[in-house]
Amino acid sequence: MTAGPIEPLEPPVWYASLRSPSWLVPVVREGAPTIVFCAEGWDDRAVGEAGRDLRLGLPVYLAEAVRFGTNARPFAGRLAMSGSEVWPGAPVTVRSTVGAEGRASIALCVLDAAGDVIADVAREAHDEATLGAVLEGLPRAVVEAVGPAGIRPAWSSLYSVPTGAALAAYVRGQRACLRLRDGALPASADPDSIAARRADVRAVLEALGSLATSTTGPFPALLFFGALLAAHDAGSSVVGDFRMQASVRWTAATDPVDPIYAIAALVMRVFGDLDASDRRIDVLRSRDDRSMRRWLADVQTVT
Repeated sequence: MTAGPIEPLEPPVWYASLRSPSWLVPVVREGAPTIVFCAEGWDDRAVGEAGRDLRLGLPVYLAEAVRFGTNARPFAGRLAMSGSEVWPGAPVTVRSTVGAEGRASIALCVLDAAGDVIADVAREAHDEATLGAVLEGLPRAVVEAVGPAGIRPAWSSLYSVPTGAALAAYVRGQRACLRLRDGALPASADPDSIAARRADVRAVLEALGSLATSTTGPFPALLFFGALLAAHDAGSSVVGDFRMQASVRWTAATDPVDPIYAIAALVMRVFGDLDASDRRIDVLRSRDDRSMRRWLADVQTVT
């Protein structure tokens, strides 16, 4: 599914960077209803980075929540959408708007393939805590709105995201992780652009590392690890500076059933801990899971 040259993202945002761990995400059945989330563009008002990250992180967050919490196949637009009312070819499009300051107001417009409005959702938030509460309730509002399109709730024992102000940071981090994936510079880039990119990568990893080590659920850690691998794959020189934050999460994950225990086997290799990674891989291979074994084979190619 495309809209012009920009292909939408199929969530979660960390999936490709973490070598496509199919054992970690729900299976989407053939013919599952499709829903696309996209951000509205802004006018010429000055917008801070927090506002931009929230604007473009919100569709990715909602798509992730729908991926783990319904029977649908969701996508998220990588860039703000302008022009046509709906995403071409999508049975359901959810367009989101965010106040330019990154708080204040959030609105969702749910449209069918013909561009007719199925539902409008509007929420107000005036600080990070209330913003988190608003964000927490949006996935349920979306699921309730799209029921007539055949999209039904599904229970996931794994999916759990932070609450309050930490959820606001998590949603902004979705866009930041995507920026690391999609924003690699060509070898011919000028020194100023390279320096700006290095500073941005460092700032993103610092923020996501702080979120991952201050919360207990797996998804902030998956987001941090996905950003680390995206930066590593792009050849970033700052990745090695985040070994301590990464090790805090992998050291705490001692149960092989914990998804972070498995993902850590990949992340360890980025930092040269091949022996520790191989020990975890040996434990994980004993599981009767073909998708896990295929993934482990890909993990062992990372050095």
